[in-house]
Amino acid sequence: MSTVLLLIWNLPRRCAATEVRRFLEHELGDYASDIAVYGAGTPDAYAQAKLTTEVPYIGEAIAQRLCQRRLRDTPLKARASASGDASTRLH
Repeated sequence: MSTVLLLIWNLPRRCAATEVRRFLEHELGDYASDIAVYGAGTPDAYAQAKLTTEVPYIGEAIAQRLCQRRLRDTPLKARASASGDASTRLH
């Protein structure tokens, strides 16, 4: 099994960390082993999730799916990295 780091940003300012975490737990299901939310309530808020999978490209497929989702009417952005470093350059 491999670990993929998923980075999610463009989170709405009016979302608390617990709301973001619950949303991602629902969206990611059993794939996510750790979800951390940083800077909740700020314009620079982002979340990281560790995904455990036997298929390396599943992280990118999940990232693409999250980019089609909205949290409180805000479109999410996401990127996956099989190397475990999705980088925090959020553009």
